[in-house]
Amino acid sequence: MSGYEEQLHTRAEMLEETGELAAAVTAILAGASGAGVDPRGVTGLRAAARALDPAGGPPPGYQAGSPADRHPGGGYGSDGEFLEAVSDAENQILDWLRDAEQLAEQVIAALDTAHADLERAQRDLDAAGQALAAAYAMAAREKCDGCHVRKAAAIAAAEAAIADAEERIRDATRRTGICEDTAEILDPLARRLGAALQALRQVPHDLGEVYELVYAFIRRGGKMPRLGRWIQGAPA
Repeated sequence: MSGYEEQLHTRAEMLEETGELAAAVTAILAGASGAGVDPRGVTGLRAAARALDPAGGPPPGYQAGSPADRHPGGGYGSDGEFLEAVSDAENQILDWLRDAEQLAEQVIAALDTAHADLERAQRDLDAAGQALAAAYAMAAREKCDGCHVRKAAAIAAAEAAIADAEERIRDATRRTGICEDTAEILDPLARRLGAALQALRQVPHDLGEVYELVYAFIRRGGKMPRLGRWIQGAPA
């Protein structure tokens, strides 16, 4: 069974490597910078990047692009395109989190099984110890009628049962340790992914708050100047 627990641990180590997710969020930041999005509208993206790559240091400094930077291919062409990229990243992280949660359930089940096997092996060890004591206490007459053979067989059987139970205890203990180590990976991973999700879900709200007056102006039928049309989806 220890091979199964090791497989779970390897899978957890793979999920723990969230650099791919962090890179996707950093790419969105770069696209927002090229589009000239106000820095206050991307604070959630920066928080998500930090959560996904805590050992990698803070994300690159954010500079909203100048009008000269806003050329085809230099950033997102519209707020809708930007928010669609944020939504895609959110879905990717959500799938990652679901995988981690499913793996955590498998680890808990494996840990329960290992604990049950350990308790069973310990009970068997106690029973085998009692059987060995009883075997040594068996009478062996001077005029043997097979008693010596029976006693030796009982001792050998009890010793074999003890050896088997001790091996099962070592195996169950090893499996328990692997499961506990795996849980120590998955618990903080789930927290980091959850924090990243929460940060990304804040981005649409922040964007709407930063550009609240602009959106209100557009809803009233207003039209932005050419260099400001990113907010309504027209080419800059």
